[in-house]
Parts: sequence; C-alpha cells; structure tokens
Amino acid sequence: MKNIFRNGGMMLFVCVLVAGCQAKQTPATEQTVRYEQNSEVTGDEKEELIKSVNPAIFTTVDRNNREAQAVSVPVVPKSGKVLKLKTGRYMISGYPTGNISIFDSEGELILREIVGDYAGARSLTVSVEESYTIQADGGYDSVEVVLSPTSLLTELTAGVWEVGTDIQAGTYTISLDHGYGYLQILEKEKDTILYELIGGTIGRTESTVKLKMGQWLRVTDASLITFRPQNP
Repeated sequence: MKNIFRNGGMMLFVCVLVAGCQAKQTPATEQTVRYEQNSEVTGDEKEELIKSVNPAIFTTVDRNNREAQAVSVPVVPKSGKVLKLKTGRYMISGYPTGNISIFDSEGELILREIVGDYAGARSLTVSVEESYTIQADGGYDSVEVVLSPTSLLTELTAGVWEVGTDIQAGTYTISLDHGYGYLQILEKEKDTILYELIGGTIGRTESTVKLKMGQWLRVTDASLITFRPQNP
C-alpha cells in the first residue's frame, strides 16, 4: 500500500509495510528444519502417527521356523477371519485389499497394516508368537500366510525387522521407487525415530539413517524401502 505526501512541490512515496507489500517471514522451527533436511517427522505429528508402541513389537522367534506352518485362507467371510499361527516368522498377503491386525496374548494391538494389491503394502512380514491373534478383515477374498526365511537385506518390505539379523548396522540412504511410506526406528525404552518417504520423480525424498544393534525397524504403508549403504 502506497501513501502519497506532497511537500514543497515534491511527491514522496512511502511504502507502508502491510500484508501484500512484503511477505512476512516466520522463523524456522527445529521440527521444520529436521523435516526439510532429512524428512524426519517430529513433534505432535509423530506422536499422532505412532501413538504408543506395544513392547511385543520387539518379539524375537526362532528364525529357523522349526514350528511355523503356512496357512491358506481361500475364502474370507464378510465378518473377517481370525488366524492362530504357530510361533515363527511369516509373510502375510491378501487379495484384493484389507487390514491385517496383530494382537498380543492380552488382546492388545501390536500393529495394523493395510495389505493388498490395490492399496497399502503388498505384504506384511512379522515375527509371531503362538499366543498372538491375527485378524484379517472382510475386505479380503483370500489370505496367504507363508514362512519367511531370514537373510541380511538392503530392501525391506512392510513389517518389523531387526538390525543385525535382517539388515546390517551402518549408515544408509533410504528411498522409495514409488508411492509413500514411513520408516520407524525403534529401540527399547527410547524414543522412536520416524522418517516419511515419498517416491516417484516429482517430490521424491531421501533420508540418511544410522542403524545400530539393538534397534528394530518398522516399515509401514510402503511396499519396499531401499537401503543404500554409505561409504564409511
């Protein structure tokens, strides 16, 4: 907004700094800096996304799967299907798309993931105790539960993974080829670290993460996160 003053035949133009004349600058907070620099989600948004962490997410089982048994559910009723599995490491998938929920021995939710061909992740890999309950909702026509072998990986699908068992400790650059998703770095009695990832060619993000023994990783919403080791 400009005000015009006349003084001795001269016109003085004074620019008054109001909205629309100059953009107001807001100081960057630690939250916005951490997100802009490394796509790390912090503060209230992180608390809303993660909520409480069930200690059962840190479950370790015999990775040789000596007791584990695959399960096939060719028809899922509209009311959903409850599965009881032997102790082991499993990969769960379903068609077309629905929710897979895993509850501990007390009936408390450990995790819930959208899994299927049309939304969410293509599969869910988790360690399961025999006392756990797996709920597949009525969005599925069929559900497959297969044994998941263990090896050191640099690509992780949706699920829960242990540093040192499923992926080596170290520093990595993480990214998605397409879609979006989140990586949680969990450690007993410590605050969870959360990264948001966006794939594709426009708006694609990458984050640098440092993994160490004693940590667990949860990949959610994404079918596959690539971990590219950085040079030491």
